[in-house]
Amino acid sequence: MKIFFDTNVLISALVARGYSYDVVKDAGHKHDLYCSKHVVEEIERILPEKFHLSATTIRAALALIKRYFIHAKTSGNVEKICRDKKDNQILADAAHNGVDLIITGDKDLLVLKEYQGIKIIAPREYWHL
Repeated sequence: MKIFFDTNVLISALVARGYSYDVVKDAGHKHDLYCSKHVVEEIERILPEKFHLSATTIRAALALIKRYFIHAKTSGNVEKICRDKKDNQILADAAHNGVDLIITGDKDLLVLKEYQGIKIIAPREYWHL
């Protein structure tokens, strides 16, 4: 299965060894993990801004993503579906790369439940697949 992880789940997995970490780790052993340039750029912006992590720590986190995730192609065709344009890019990139599943904690995405045949779930729902 091809799984696209939203920024909030990846950041949670990187900064805390909790639920999101367990989901990313398990999915990495069983599925193809996707991450887009858009998500990487958000991570690069959010980690120092909200978590005050050092440049060295951020580079190490991004190296893990680059090593274990397939670099998803960025879609130039972004429909306006969500109120947040960043969420629209997530949907567009997931569809452009033919993924099967988006895992997110974003309520604006979760309320959709599905987009162009792509199931959208919260990390806790992963264990019920």
